[in-house]
Amino acid sequence: MRIQWKLLGGLMLMAMPLSAQSSKARYLPVADHMCRATLGDGTAYEVWNRVLVTEWKAQPLYVKVRGYYRPGSGEFLPWNAGGLSEHGYASELKENPPKAGASCELPYHHILLLKDGEWADFWASNGRVGVFHSILKFETREKAWSYVAKHWQDGSEAEILLYQQLGRDFFRPKRLEFDARPYTYDSLISAKKVDSNWKLEIKGADEPNIATVLLDSNFRLLAVTKNPATH
Repeated sequence: MRIQWKLLGGLMLMAMPLSAQSSKARYLPVADHMCRATLGDGTAYEVWNRVLVTEWKAQPLYVKVRGYYRPGSGEFLPWNAGGLSEHGYASELKENPPKAGASCELPYHHILLLKDGEWADFWASNGRVGVFHSILKFETREKAWSYVAKHWQDGSEAEILLYQQLGRDFFRPKRLEFDARPYTYDSLISAKKVDSNWKLEIKGADEPNIATVLLDSNFRLLAVTKNPATH
């Protein structure tokens, strides 16, 4: 799965053709890290962080892969966080050595849901909403990760831009109206599935500005509605 957003500083993000794949792909056992977690509705699942070693232009490529797996029913959501050269991976490992008992929490706010056999992982920055989603299902973890080793560039990511519907002023504080400095913030309040659609709440840069965003089952924008206080 390709990931193009810029929240993962320090990684060399890249989109590669299928020729980058290699039959020699393997996982680094020392890099495996798994945490058990529970969704808000009580659903138990596993959070995996792994490093897949494959090849790119006859050189080793280290791909960080994150996965959510539900034991028993087998729903699986993998996505890759970009590739590093052998030197780049060694440098990062030196700067950030693995720690025993480390948390699997991501360094940014996101909302993870599992509804009707589909994973959806939402995040937002200003007027940009992203979601990684998957309906993959495997009987075992081994089969799930074997699939990733062959298809690590595949996957589903949707991006929804809300600037046209809400205006850029919605995502910028009034106090910075005449200030040219960039301003970014986490704008995602909530996410849930309603029938076959997805309903999100997005907050503006100033209170009490809030908007409701409705997406269809394929994460395409259906409607955006401002709350009365923003009119």
